Amino acid sequence: MADITELSSRVGTIARQLGHNRDPKVILLFLVEELGEVIRAFMKESGHKEDNARITETYREELGDVFFLLLSLAAVKDIDLEGQLERTIEKLKTRSLSDI
Repeated sequence: MADITELSSRVGTIARQLGHNRDPKVILLFLVEELGEVIRAFMKESGHKEDNARITETYREELGDVFFLLLSLAAVKDIDLEGQLERTIEKLKTRSLSDI
């Protein structure tokens, strides 16, 4: 499996090829939209919606979209997402559930 840095590079290449907007506001709007689709899948799975078809596949697709957009936003904002994730993990190791 590729590391986050490699994935970020691939996402940037694909985004440029597709002519995706590099405006952080637009990326955030798409990110919220995709996260909404993840939430809808959860609502269906937990019985709050009627249709339970394809839940696992929906999670896969929508979380993939969310991750793509998150990597795109990090690239636009020049954030080392892999390094930041390491720092976040270290920070969270010192917390208890009551701190979150």
